[in-house]
Amino acid sequence: MTTDDYRGDYNDAVTKAIDGRVGFYPDFDQKRQEEVWRLLSTDRDRLLTFCRRHAITVGKLELRKTLKSPKPLYELIAVGRDAETIREYLGVERVQQ
Repeated sequence: MTTDDYRGDYNDAVTKAIDGRVGFYPDFDQKRQEEVWRLLSTDRDRLLTFCRRHAITVGKLELRKTLKSPKPLYELIAVGRDAETIREYLGVERVQQ
């Protein structure tokens, strides 16, 4: 699976997060000039457990409010090696631009 539209997976990620799972979608960080992955969940413990299991660094965990969810979503941004870990977990190849 090759993804080149960073907005395409957002709705799917939010839907999974609202269902109590961990949702993922790629994004491009202009400041870092690299691809990052955003992890979303309404369940903070589930998100942190996922990160521990896959050795993903938990830096800043933010709350995101959206009209699609009655509960706030926890958001974590995976960068660098953590972003590669997410890619490997999802089986997604990096897009060469």
